[in-house]
Amino acid sequence: MHQISKAPLLIISAALLTASGPSWTDKPIQQWNADDAKQVLTGSPWVKQAKVSLLPQRNEAQERDAGRMGGAGHGVGLSALRVSALTGLGSTKSQDPPRRRARRRVVSALEVRWESALPVRKAELAANEDDPPAWDGEMYAIAVYDVPGLDIDDKALPGELKRLAFLKRDGKKEMRPVQVDLLPQEGDLTTVVFLFPRSAKITLEDKHIEFDARFGRLSVAQYFYTQEMQFQGQLEL
Repeated sequence: MHQISKAPLLIISAALLTASGPSWTDKPIQQWNADDAKQVLTGSPWVKQAKVSLLPQRNEAQERDAGRMGGAGHGVGLSALRVSALTGLGSTKSQDPPRRRARRRVVSALEVRWESALPVRKAELAANEDDPPAWDGEMYAIAVYDVPGLDIDDKALPGELKRLAFLKRDGKKEMRPVQVDLLPQEGDLTTVVFLFPRSAKITLEDKHIEFDARFGRLSVAQYFYTQEMQFQGQLEL
């Protein structure tokens, strides 16, 4: 009876595991092609699909307690969002003319990118994305793509979005955004960019970072893991 050595099989298995890794991980950024960029923007540690939660409707007293104004049926800012605008069900208001690109309508998840990370910025260039969010190098930038139902003409909206967002690290004070930018997209969608100060330095010791944001009754929470967010030995945020 012949016995088959397992050593060659182990070598082949290891080779297959190595080959199955993302191609961009072993390349200098300058050599990334469109496929590498797509992998970064769809399946890397800096880009997540955050599950959307729909919060309960507040009554008028709760709205006032939360610092909002307006009587019944006359919400201001985020409180004016309709369920149809948040879920894609029913009629929604369309902009005239539509602006920029649209990605999806029904909302079960929202794309969250750690926008200021070098691999993300380079991938956006390699993928020839239209109008990637502007970014100040002195800030951590996190973008939530294609949020439905926001009234970008409401001057109070950026301040309210800023108040309802934060980064959380274990044992440390919550980080609050110092600025929120609104980028209109086609189909009454908006990309929202949250800018956090780098003076509150994030390191590998933080292990995981929780990003939370609210858009009216929409709520998203997403974890990022610093050990995974390294590129060629450097933490990229």
